Amino acid sequence: MNRVTKISAWLAIGLFIASALAIFPGAAAAAQSGETPGIMQTVQYTEESEGRVYRGTLDIRIQSETGGSPPGELVVTDPSGDRTGPEATDIHLSNPMSGLYNLRIIGRKTGVYTLFLKAYSKSGSTSDVRFPHMTIKGGEVHDYEVNFSARGPKLDVRRTRITPE
Repeated sequence: MNRVTKISAWLAIGLFIASALAIFPGAAAAAQSGETPGIMQTVQYTEESEGRVYRGTLDIRIQSETGGSPPGELVVTDPSGDRTGPEATDIHLSNPMSGLYNLRIIGRKTGVYTLFLKAYSKSGSTSDVRFPHMTIKGGEVHDYEVNFSARGPKLDVRRTRITPE
């Protein structure tokens, strides 16, 4: 490889990195704050002498792919056993605690849905997880495990089973 080729290769790599940071500003914000970008950045509160300080939120939303109302409802159980739902379209969690959440989509009619999970951090970065083109029948239950860690923060989501209600 000659010198011009090497310089051109390094220039291309530099431009690629710069464009990636411009396209994905959440990654740039995470890199500046020392966070490690993962599948999804999420949020936390910290206790300080003057009370709670805003760190972010976690939103979970279901949407019909054919328009109209979603074919299922959302139910979330947090690590302490507290349950939210059933909700027809979305659940908004402030101050999510670390641990394993159980997310259930309860089918109310046959249809196709997309599940969206999105986190917003104090620094302005966001991360998204989505499950598109999920077919559900009335009476079916789709279970998802949502492993959330306030340290980092990190979120790992996977569908674990489909069962009749």
